[in-house]
Amino acid sequence: MNEQRVFKAVVGKQAGWWNIWVPELDHVTSTRKSRKIAGYTRSLIAAVLGIPESSFRVERESVSAEEFERRYTEAVLATDAQEKK
Repeated sequence: MNEQRVFKAVVGKQAGWWNIWVPELDHVTSTRKSRKIAGYTRSLIAAVLGIPESSFRVERESVSAEEFERRYTEAVLATDAQEKK
């Protein structure tokens, strides 16, 4: 049996929006409705990688808006620093 690839999605709510970040892909999407988080996350991953939505699993981590912003900003700054080398 083939093991499905697993992606982590970090989710935080801010100003009425659910922000969804997939750190491994360094992509973000958002939705106003919590019931759409799973679908938006799967669509994002599938579109970025060009793979079927059924070919992977997603593990979701819910964090505060402040924690989401902290992690995302830290990742962006680290990427910028790497690109400047």
